[in-house]
Amino acid sequence: MAAAISPTGNARELINQGFTQELELYISSDVLEETERNLKLKVPKALGKFYDFRESLLAKSVKPTQIQVLEAAKQIEPKDAPIIAGAIQAKADFLATYDRKHLLQQKEKIKSIFHLLVVTPDEVVK
Repeated sequence: MAAAISPTGNARELINQGFTQELELYISSDVLEETERNLKLKVPKALGKFYDFRESLLAKSVKPTQIQVLEAAKQIEPKDAPIIAGAIQAKADFLATYDRKHLLQQKEKIKSIFHLLVVTPDEVVK
């Protein structure tokens, strides 16, 4: 969401590094849907840039199975389970997010259970 809203910053840099293949990015189809929904409600002027990104990101999108999501939901907030399941399915080293309220707050628990590092885009870019 932040990458679509602002032409600068580490969220946009993370996306750019994915486009130039400096980083291998994967995105959950659930995240794409949630981002589109939130942009429509909160920052509709950013939808054009989001649609540009989405077309490129769809090639690297993952869709976890219902079983994977249910397994993740046994350990963490069900709302966040599709995101964690998608990262696991992609065999990601990092899950980059600015969701301080949910995912970043649980980063130690997620690391210990799922062996997945939850970090901000700032940390990945650095």
